[in-house]
Amino acid sequence: MSYQIKELLLDDGDSPFAEWFGSLEAVAAAKVRVAVNRMEQGNLSNVEWFRSIGEYKIDWARGCESTWPRTD
Repeated sequence: MSYQIKELLLDDGDSPFAEWFGSLEAVAAAKVRVAVNRMEQGNLSNVEWFRSIGEYKIDWARGCESTWPRTD
């Protein structure tokens, strides 16, 4: 099973993810990119679920979490 990861765009076209991602150091950005690729491939082993909300945790640096709603 694979997933499509969609980026939130605000009404004004801004992307909170792109702003946050752009502020990361290169190593942290690479780890986030790997995590996104793994989720797209269906690997959700690092996801903690609460109802239909998932949080992917990267055990490396503070602030490297991604929270999203799951829609099937």
